[in-house]
Amino acid sequence: MITRREWLTGMGGILMMGGTTLANGAVTTKQVSYKGWDDCTLLTNKVVELIFVPQIGRIMRYGYVGEANLLWENEALAGKTTDLKAVNADWQNYGGDKLWPAPQAVWGWPPDPVMDSGAHTIKTLSGNRVQTMGQKSPKHNLRFRREITLDTKGTGVTFVNSVFNTGEKEAEWSVWEVAQVVSPNVVIMPLHKGGKFPTGYYTFKDADPAEGKLKIVGNEVRVERDAKRSSKIGSDSPLGWIASEKSGTRFEISHKPDPKATYPDDGCHLEIYTNPDPLAYVEMELLSPLVTIAPGERYAHITRWKLSK
Repeated sequence: MITRREWLTGMGGILMMGGTTLANGAVTTKQVSYKGWDDCTLLTNKVVELIFVPQIGRIMRYGYVGEANLLWENEALAGKTTDLKAVNADWQNYGGDKLWPAPQAVWGWPPDPVMDSGAHTIKTLSGNRVQTMGQKSPKHNLRFRREITLDTKGTGVTFVNSVFNTGEKEAEWSVWEVAQVVSPNVVIMPLHKGGKFPTGYYTFKDADPAEGKLKIVGNEVRVERDAKRSSKIGSDSPLGWIASEKSGTRFEISHKPDPKATYPDDGCHLEIYTNPDPLAYVEMELLSPLVTIAPGERYAHITRWKLSK
């Protein structure tokens, strides 16, 4: 029997079976067609807009109304879907923002297509909140659910990103939110010299930024995308944010890390990946603590987005 107990770690995570109730407000929610996909869900408060594409289980647009999309989109895959019965050997990188389980070392590459780009169901919970539900992954005995709440004013969005254990045994996982953004002028995260990494940040093996593409400016690590080679860095900063800046707009994602928790990837809960040409994007990534989830239970990781000029 599953109880209604909840474990809350600040703003960072909830291991729970109960629901989440958030305030309603003056936000428009409607079904739209987008880039060849029908029945997509648009949330807007007349300042910003967000579009979730259920056919591929991800957010494909976030930006100011009437202005450019901050999320990167693979135009070659616009309007297409993943056939889960005849999956290509190559990863179908649609772009946008999605959830993966972490650590990646457990599942290797490519990602499970059921979780990466399988279709979701979606329903409106209130005027400014929708819920999406992914399919069960037979490979990992997991499924994802997202509650997306757009602030009634301003640019903020709150996500409750849940992973369910659909198997018969306990499993240890982290919820990994991956936002692919249009190649920015710079992507930034806090420098943290008081943490685990002497330089104030972590460099992944064989993924160091190209010469001149990483700079320390004050208390920030600032990275630029290189057209010829990829790079990846991480951080254990207690400040818990990553931001990209492009054409006068700052896109920030954040969460509240738990200083007592264990995180994947040698302790990183913030990660930045830069991709070379021809797919010109950068990933801003937030990872929850590693949590043991009992059969039938779920763990939820709470994250926030906002824009500013």
